Amino acid sequence: MNHIEPVNKVFYIAVYDIASNKRLQKVLNTLRKYMNWVQNSAFEGELTAKQFHSLKEELNQIINKEKDSIIFYHAEEQKYIGKKILGIEKNEITQFY
Repeated sequence: MNHIEPVNKVFYIAVYDIASNKRLQKVLNTLRKYMNWVQNSAFEGELTAKQFHSLKEELNQIINKEKDSIIFYHAEEQKYIGKKILGIEKNEITQFY
């Protein structure tokens, strides 16, 4: 009998400030692989520990740690984070995991 452990996911919000346009495009493409784009310089999504580790590894290969910044806010469940939008919602959230 195969026993499959449940995979816990954590909800993350990523915001970033990248000093170089070349690195910015790479960071954007990498974040799109794992998370949902919500507006300029902001992504959100649920990731497993393994996915988050892979994402951080990929981003660490791209960014210049002296000039760039990526901040991850996290919560065990998305329901514990309230969200209010002023103005337009730039991107409808889609789940792809």
